[in-house]
Amino acid sequence: MRAIMKMDRAPGVEYVTNIEKPTPKDDEILFQVKATAICGTDFSCWKWNLAAEKFNDKYEAKYPFVLGHECCGVVTEVGKNVTNIQVGDKIAIETHIYCEECYQCKTGDAHNCQHLKIYGFSCDGCFAEFATAPAKCAYKLPEAVSFEQGALFEPAGVAMFALREAKVGPGDTVMIYGCGPIGQMAIQLALASGVKNVIAVDIDDFRAGQARDLGAIAVNSLKQDLGEVVREYCSERGGVDVILEISGASSIYDTMADYLRKEGQIMLLAHPGERVSFDIMKTMHHSGARIKGIFGRRIWDSWDALTDLVASGKVDLTKVVTHRFPLSAGNKAFEQIAAGSGKVLFIPEWED
Repeated sequence: MRAIMKMDRAPGVEYVTNIEKPTPKDDEILFQVKATAICGTDFSCWKWNLAAEKFNDKYEAKYPFVLGHECCGVVTEVGKNVTNIQVGDKIAIETHIYCEECYQCKTGDAHNCQHLKIYGFSCDGCFAEFATAPAKCAYKLPEAVSFEQGALFEPAGVAMFALREAKVGPGDTVMIYGCGPIGQMAIQLALASGVKNVIAVDIDDFRAGQARDLGAIAVNSLKQDLGEVVREYCSERGGVDVILEISGASSIYDTMADYLRKEGQIMLLAHPGERVSFDIMKTMHHSGARIKGIFGRRIWDSWDALTDLVASGKVDLTKVVTHRFPLSAGNKAFEQIAAGSGKVLFIPEWED
């Protein structure tokens, strides 16, 4: 079987053609991978930086392993204990492998399980022709959702989780820091949820242009006065209602609350690679702001809400995709991200 593997704690990945096709355990499924996407965490592992070291240590990566965790495919075999999934089902994978036994799992917060494992790090992932996964982490998709869209449910679900936690709706203005793939998906999801405006902030003209094409008020904060834009669109409320921080830039933490209305909300989705600081009195106490960390997706609420929007055609997640590669072009795909891209997919069925 062909796959892309992370061989050691060093830059790069390796394309292999002769690893054994996996066999599902009693509580697992085997599926043919139809589309799989590169995540920012995968990119960090390819570069091999401090963020990658921390993530690999936290989730106990065992080398070598098949990289990749954002995927969609068709089930070809199920373990003897599996009853919720059948051969032939179209599925995407929830990458937070939860224990089902801890307090968080029993009270609706399985995405933040005390004993959390991460698919594609704590075990082999999906940059391969076939992959296994715990059946409890498989989400069945309707036919109206394409394989490429299904491969993007995992990252889009993070944005969906944040927007549902913030309870955004008609009349609201949402500010999104970071117009990468998740930021672009968040723009679509926010607009489809009925918000009045989305102000999308980036320092890259190309990404700001992509955000504008999706219907956002795009701001390059290096060239434009963000405060002026917020005052133009939010004068009555005194600031935006919700901020989604998806950039991972530590430098914005000291200033982003300046654009938030009193009693507004800040949702933190990104993983900065360094410590961040902000003025608690200004950011939270005096303004009454709520700050919420967003890690993963709420199982299965985020998935169900996303399915409704995608299957109905209100949201097209593939608008964020700019490049597609066969598995054999593993390093080339990562190099493309380094040079500049939107979301990048591998199509395992494509010939080398």
